[in-house]
Amino acid sequence: MLTVKRTLKLFLALFFFAVLSACSSTTPDEPLAIKPPDRQDLLDAGALSSITSDFEAPKTEEEALKKARNEEQSGNLEKALYAYIQALDFNAKNANTFYHIGRIHTMRGNPDIAFRAYNEALTLDPNLVMVHADLGVVSMDKRQYREARVHLEKAIELDQQRLASITASRLIGELYVPDRESPARVYNAIAILDDVQNNHQKAREYFRLLIELQPHSAILISNLGYSYYLTGDLTTAEKYLRQAIREDQTLDRAWTNLGLIYVRKGLYKRALATFEQAMEPADALNDLGYFLMLEGNYEKAIELFEKAIDTSPSYFEQAQKNLKRARAELSDEFRHATN
Repeated sequence: MLTVKRTLKLFLALFFFAVLSACSSTTPDEPLAIKPPDRQDLLDAGALSSITSDFEAPKTEEEALKKARNEEQSGNLEKALYAYIQALDFNAKNANTFYHIGRIHTMRGNPDIAFRAYNEALTLDPNLVMVHADLGVVSMDKRQYREARVHLEKAIELDQQRLASITASRLIGELYVPDRESPARVYNAIAILDDVQNNHQKAREYFRLLIELQPHSAILISNLGYSYYLTGDLTTAEKYLRQAIREDQTLDRAWTNLGLIYVRKGLYKRALATFEQAMEPADALNDLGYFLMLEGNYEKAIELFEKAIDTSPSYFEQAQKNLKRARAELSDEFRHATN
């Protein structure tokens, strides 16, 4: 009889323990743990700050990628990044996933992790156009021009191969006109790089290709005008810059570049009025003075710096530095002339 009672007590004890365990495991207040993704090296310090218990662990790669896209469209880059990295747990050889991870890290200001993700993407697919595009543009921003050219030229080569396979593509010279699927920023970036490296004719070919695609782009037309300014063709440069302003009167870059043309022509009053379309009067005076100082017109530069100081006390420090430099340059020039 005692054995039966002990057995019954033991059974009841185990039963209540099981019930309590079941209840505790379904307590709504206890957050569900999310299994960290395998590629922790692709996370950054802030990527976990917004990951909470409502972020369910995906069961497939497709589910993780869908979650990533939805979070990105909602502006939740941290959650999108986390979901893309989770997708690698299901397929570690998806080059596009690595591309998206690199792209988000680029937007979040994490270039080292971005480069790691981009390079893994290219290891899996050396012909991924958008990776070459991003690496080229990022390298341009960092003034790593050799690396930039390698990736920009590769992206254009791949895009031109795609365009060659499309019946409707149009040739201008040796290149096809980009279409809506083309990485336009790549063509613009390599054109700017060619201008920086004095390959102005090639730069203009790329700008014209893009203008065929976007004929009303004030930025592209302004860039083409500035390319002519760099080689001293001021008439052609002015024509394009005026066209850019007609397309967009708020484009400060076009106004500033047009002002530079008037500086080069010696039309200083017109240059000042043009600069003032893009900046405050004190900034315009200071900038015009700076360009005149670079051209050796120190007396006029000093006059403009003094006016900038009088116009805006808050501009006192920068204008004072330029004024001091211009006076020193004028003093040196006078001293050399008298020796």
